[in-house]
Amino acid sequence: MDSYPFCLRGNIACPLAERQLSLGGDVPGVGVHTGSRVTRMHASSGTTAAQSGEQLFERIVALEERVSELEADQERHREELHAVARENHELRSSHERLEERVDDTEIEHNELQSELERAEASRGHIIEDIVDVEEQLTDMEVKPVEPDNGNNAKTSQQHTDMAPIERISVMDTDETGIDVTPSIERAVSIFEHWEEWSDKTPKGRVLKDDLKTLLRTATGEGLAWRQVYRAAEALEELSKGHIEFIDHSRHGKMLIESQPARSGDCHSSSAATS
Repeated sequence: MDSYPFCLRGNIACPLAERQLSLGGDVPGVGVHTGSRVTRMHASSGTTAAQSGEQLFERIVALEERVSELEADQERHREELHAVARENHELRSSHERLEERVDDTEIEHNELQSELERAEASRGHIIEDIVDVEEQLTDMEVKPVEPDNGNNAKTSQQHTDMAPIERISVMDTDETGIDVTPSIERAVSIFEHWEEWSDKTPKGRVLKDDLKTLLRTATGEGLAWRQVYRAAEALEELSKGHIEFIDHSRHGKMLIESQPARSGDCHSSSAATS
């Protein structure tokens, strides 16, 4: 073994030999060629280390720049998130206010609808009452008969012998001396269709069914039962009782005619109105 504890064996340089070479001396047991190779290896190692350091520095700088970019992106995303959160809060508040307005509007709509329905129902009743009052008033209004001038005394006498319902059915409205109301017009329609609508019985004639339908068909009006009853009452009054309007215990409201003859005097008859 050599006398130096650290030596070059083969191509491997020991620390002592490397130090000796750096001082310009010779290493015992080592030739000049071997020392030169060690010097070149040392220089190459330093160059590589310097390059690695520069690359590492560049990587560090690049990483720092990337970190800065990421932090900037994170800050921007945080601000955007806060903006979205504020907008979401505002939208939620606006939505809640809209829901409250919708609820209030629905409540108001329901109240208005109820008021409208009540008003329409009240209006319908008022209209019916007005129509009934007008018909009652007009039914009670009878124009005075104008005095005969003597030219048609015979004809006037014949008309005088007729029941009012017969005069209205055969004479002009102006000649009857009667203010013809809607109820009277409907009564005349019943009278004119009496033979067709009524059924003959041993005691006279009777009409038991669908007076409302028959009268609506004849007049072309959309009539209520109250209007039909007004017409029946007018017929009883204008026929001077020859046609009576009664409420039968089994058949309901009816018009009855007791006399079979129709010429001369007003014939008796009966008509069920229900």
